[in-house]
Amino acid sequence: MTNSPDVNRYHPDLIVEEAKNGWRIVRLNRPKSLHALDESIATALLRVFEDFHQDDQVKAIWLDSTTPKAFCAGGDVRKLRQLVINNEVETANEFFEQEYALDLLLHNYAKPVIVWGEGYVMGGGLGLFMAAPFRLVTPYSRLAMPEINIGLYPDVGASRFLADRGPIGLFTGLTGSIMTAAGAYSIGWATHICDAQRDNVLKKVIDIDWNHYPAGDFRAIDDTLNSLHRPVAAGPLQNSLDVIHSVCRGISFEQDYQAIIGLNDARSDWLRQASENLQKGSPSTAAITWLLWQWGKQVHAWDEVFKLEAQISDWKIRHPDFVEGVRARLVDKDLSPAWVNTQDLTLKGILGNHPPVTNIESWNQLLKHYAVIS
Repeated sequence: MTNSPDVNRYHPDLIVEEAKNGWRIVRLNRPKSLHALDESIATALLRVFEDFHQDDQVKAIWLDSTTPKAFCAGGDVRKLRQLVINNEVETANEFFEQEYALDLLLHNYAKPVIVWGEGYVMGGGLGLFMAAPFRLVTPYSRLAMPEINIGLYPDVGASRFLADRGPIGLFTGLTGSIMTAAGAYSIGWATHICDAQRDNVLKKVIDIDWNHYPAGDFRAIDDTLNSLHRPVAAGPLQNSLDVIHSVCRGISFEQDYQAIIGLNDARSDWLRQASENLQKGSPSTAAITWLLWQWGKQVHAWDEVFKLEAQISDWKIRHPDFVEGVRARLVDKDLSPAWVNTQDLTLKGILGNHPPVTNIESWNQLLKHYAVIS
């Protein structure tokens, strides 16, 4: 691997290297925060990928982190919370703006990108992961959208990528359930499972002889990764599919909510944990997650998804559940959030006093359809 003189100019917590055969390596390097994203890193990554897109010397990009414990555990929500407390909501929204611009760029990227998703891949980290065409997990990977626990909501494109996965996506969003490599692969979150060491996999892809592939770079990478893919035994997700489909019908919010909470005496630890997460989680997060899943089923273009999410995020970080949820989970760590009291556990009861109306008509129509607004 060779470092060209200016490749680390983007950000002190990013390592950017040039490798042979037109490869570039990008590494998140904030190990203390499990490589959490803040506005400065999102902005720097956006610049990196824009530059590589325009550089004819760059054929493909490998994205990972410097430690096996996590690829990226999400956005830096503690920092976001502090901005909200300081009445700097506009600055907090700039983070979402940069993060969503990065995710959107990658969803539409013309060059192959491989993400090595070892360890924790959660929240904003999962959004980044899902935006790449090649998504590698290892037996140590743990993937989730756990926003129910902190009073945010599954954003970063999850409005669509959870909806794309039907009842399983709805269940995952409402419960923040953690998925193993087996589960992630079975629902298409991951494209390959690798039990080889990262550096061996990286060497294999960097050594690809592009000239052998008239069909193109994506095919070359796919063939190479297919040869490294190692299936693993079914995980808790696959063992719970019947239950998931029975509790997530997607017809009535109240029915789905109560049915999941009713799993508190399930035989499976994983299902009981899911039930507990929802029961102790933010009602406003549950309501907005269910509605966004309904909206996402209409399959919107990625730019429209991020446009809506930008407005929902602005609404959600101003909602008291966000500041309180991050406090309870990550600041004071007492795990006892005092969520906003709701009249009842219906969509209208939870969201009615301060509904998340946007300037996107299809979303507002959905709020009307479910009687959140009249």
